[in-house]
Amino acid sequence: MTKPKKRYEYKLNLGKGLDGRPIRRSFYSTKSLADARKKAENFRLQYEMEICVNGSGCIKPVKFSTWALSCLELYKKPYVKANTYNGTYLAPVKYHLNPYFGDQILSEIRPIHIQKYINEAAKKYAPETLKKDMTVLNLIFSTAVDNQLCSKSPVTKSIKLPRYETRVEKHAFTQEQYDAAYQFAREWENGLSIMLMMETGVSRSELLGLRWTDLDLEKRCIYIRQGLVVYHSADEDKHVMEKTGLKNKFRRRTIPITDDALWQRLQQTPRTVTIGKKTILTEEIIHSPEGKPYQPNNWENRVYRRFMRDLRAVHPEIPLLSPHELRHTRATLWIAQGMDPYMAARLLGHSDLKMLTKIYDHTDTETLRSALLAVGRNAGNKEETAL
Repeated sequence: MTKPKKRYEYKLNLGKGLDGRPIRRSFYSTKSLADARKKAENFRLQYEMEICVNGSGCIKPVKFSTWALSCLELYKKPYVKANTYNGTYLAPVKYHLNPYFGDQILSEIRPIHIQKYINEAAKKYAPETLKKDMTVLNLIFSTAVDNQLCSKSPVTKSIKLPRYETRVEKHAFTQEQYDAAYQFAREWENGLSIMLMMETGVSRSELLGLRWTDLDLEKRCIYIRQGLVVYHSADEDKHVMEKTGLKNKFRRRTIPITDDALWQRLQQTPRTVTIGKKTILTEEIIHSPEGKPYQPNNWENRVYRRFMRDLRAVHPEIPLLSPHELRHTRATLWIAQGMDPYMAARLLGHSDLKMLTKIYDHTDTETLRSALLAVGRNAGNKEETAL
């Protein structure tokens, strides 16, 4: 006989009715008390908005925290990807804005309060983070005005954001270091993923999202159609792996494979794995030892960092780079070799040249020097050919 599942109950107090008696409602879950509480809080948000807003205006003052979460649920969650919603919209509200503005009444917040928040937050967060917070604040207050929860938005043109930019120096391989690292990857047991990143400039999520169906044998190219990302789902209260994580439409692209060694390695890589007596047909080109999608952090710890350690053991002069710096290296060397910047941006999945500009803003002096020398060598070769 199957044992019945335990049912958790959470009682929610919704205030008092016209007769003065308390209004309570119970919520249940077979998963956990936290899950029952979450159901209750979601109901509270909807309940408070229903009694606060009608067709003509606001019946009672509305707290910032009440409208902020309701606003995101209504105006953003249905229209953006789950990982974008959690990272770009929900996280700023939960970790920055609600702790600061949460108990304040929407209609009482003025531009001076927004500026005060920016000034204080600028001491702790990067300018890019503050821009994200301002984007969310603008959404919250503009929709509040539309719903007559406040007369006008306090997010005005007078609000000043810090102008400085974080300048974290990024590193890249020189051409000589690249050649040595690439040769090492060719001979390394699990070097296919490293070769793919070095030659194509794909990101970590794009690499792990590559499927065998994205490999075109006839045209000798790969199609970037999806990215594999992991994020914390507020709805499920757990980390979720998603396979549709491309940042934007420009990331969907075709990359020709020009290196013979990489193309041969791709063709020779088995498309099945054997677990005990069972043979599994893999879907992803780069997958876990069990033939499943590789959790990004697991791949980085088990494959990428081990490759970098093994590489440094043989070539101690070569710097340890992050996966993003490997993509940075590909862009730097393409431009140094004379590739048209627009073509490089297209291969990398950038919408314009702004990201390439940022690459050179953060590139160390020696890498820039090597790029100039490479351009000089190319120019000299052209002159010799002409003669």
